[in-house]
Amino acid sequence: MKDLSEENLISLAINGSELAWREVYHRYFNRVRRVVAWRKWGFTRAEVDEIIQEVFLELIKALPNFRYEASLSTFLTKLSKNKCISVLRRKNAQKRVREEYGFVFDDRQIDRETERKLFVESKIGNPEEILIFGEEAMGLMKAMKNLNPDCREVIKKRYFDELSYKEICGQLDLPLGTVCSRLKRCLLRLKEIILKNSGEV
Repeated sequence: MKDLSEENLISLAINGSELAWREVYHRYFNRVRRVVAWRKWGFTRAEVDEIIQEVFLELIKALPNFRYEASLSTFLTKLSKNKCISVLRRKNAQKRVREEYGFVFDDRQIDRETERKLFVESKIGNPEEILIFGEEAMGLMKAMKNLNPDCREVIKKRYFDELSYKEICGQLDLPLGTVCSRLKRCLLRLKEIILKNSGEV
């Protein structure tokens, strides 16, 4: 994999090769980190690690439409800067508007763990988190029961336990590409269920 050209590496990654995704991650990690860790952004170390994972998640979504108008390195640099700007805007928005939701999430309905209460903040500017924690919050328990166990697990770890992608990879013993693609697929499925339950489809 290390000797593959950028074009061949991208092609393999788009076709679902986990080895190719690992190589993409290792090949371009340092460049992404240099952008995200720029001191003027003012991010903490934990925020830097989280944003890096989000950048590679965005890459998974964007790579199938990559047009080779620039190198992947240049594309990732731009993607990283845009993500940093987006995070800063979201943080500023949260300072201006904080709306809290409180509801009981009964884990026994899902995996028979003990009941626990979650206090969820709305996340301004992130469609995935708005989906999970917006006005549909009260219908989330019902929708979650209709997901398969793998989907329930990865969504709970990411949004309820607030684990980073790196932490999820470690706990599930899965590569980043698999976690990201599974989360994306499960969020889409969850959205379908919520819309169906609300009578919008």
